[in-house]
Amino acid sequence: MRYIGIDLHRRFMVVAVVDERGRSRKPRRFECHDEAAVLEFFERHRPFVAVIEASSSYRWLYDLLSPLGQVKLAHPARLRAIVAGRAKTDKLDAVLLGQLLRAGLVPEAYVPPKPYLELRSLTRARARLVRRRVQARNEIHALLRQRNVHPPFANLICRKGRSWLQGLPLELLGGLLRDELLRRVGHFDEEIHLLDRELARLGEAFPEKEVLLAVPGIGLFSALLIIGEIGEPERFRDGRKVGAYAGLTARVSQSGDHCYHGHITRQGSPWLRWILVEAAMRAARKDEKLRNFYTRIRKRASAKIARVAVARKLAGICWIRLRGWHRDRAA
Repeated sequence: MRYIGIDLHRRFMVVAVVDERGRSRKPRRFECHDEAAVLEFFERHRPFVAVIEASSSYRWLYDLLSPLGQVKLAHPARLRAIVAGRAKTDKLDAVLLGQLLRAGLVPEAYVPPKPYLELRSLTRARARLVRRRVQARNEIHALLRQRNVHPPFANLICRKGRSWLQGLPLELLGGLLRDELLRRVGHFDEEIHLLDRELARLGEAFPEKEVLLAVPGIGLFSALLIIGEIGEPERFRDGRKVGAYAGLTARVSQSGDHCYHGHITRQGSPWLRWILVEAAMRAARKDEKLRNFYTRIRKRASAKIARVAVARKLAGICWIRLRGWHRDRAA
């Protein structure tokens, strides 16, 4: 068995092979576009176990090498906690990954199956478009405030608001900026509409969304985003782990008799954290138990802390429902 560490970059990768005795060969560099050379190299070193550090561009290499041998994904934050050397080069990183893999010390990251990965990509793309549309809308409000104009509509991107805005007499520069912002909002509206249609089609492959739609405050887009970010529910031991994965649990610092609980960690999926916090207030308004829970936390803390607490509880509720659906289906 050979243990192969891969230090992957955007245009190239450095590969180091470590044998069962811990001896490493001279690392080799491959260009990412030369997939044939990469395949030939790994074919010659079968059987192997390879490890790649998780990044935004790992998936193509993972899919390329998986049919040839076992490929693992290293969790970057936990990996840095294990290794802190003075010297850092691509070759040393590749050799070190191979040595850690041989010793069984690689902290693995979750690799979602392809259907979940596609759902993640689509829901995240829609979320980004919504954020950019909100940014454009805020720029419109800023443009009006600079000219001491007070709009009669709170929502300027509705039909009446846009009609009023287009007829507003502004100087040349103000008119140019207004028109550009309106075109930008219109562009985002069209793209969001296209993604919504694709999400409706893709959502048919995830019937478990129905158990999330029954949760107060969660709609179709929220349900699909939560499913995509959680992935396979069986990978979590309990609902608290889902809250930790979303970065909604408090930091804990304990030494002796002293234990300090700080702010939430914000480590994990920022998209899951965002959608749960967004859905928290809607759920608290519609569900009596969550509303009582929110009120109880707010009395002794603040509205912001109470909202995060509801979002953390909502994470556990969603996980329990998804796990139950998958278990019923498997039975």
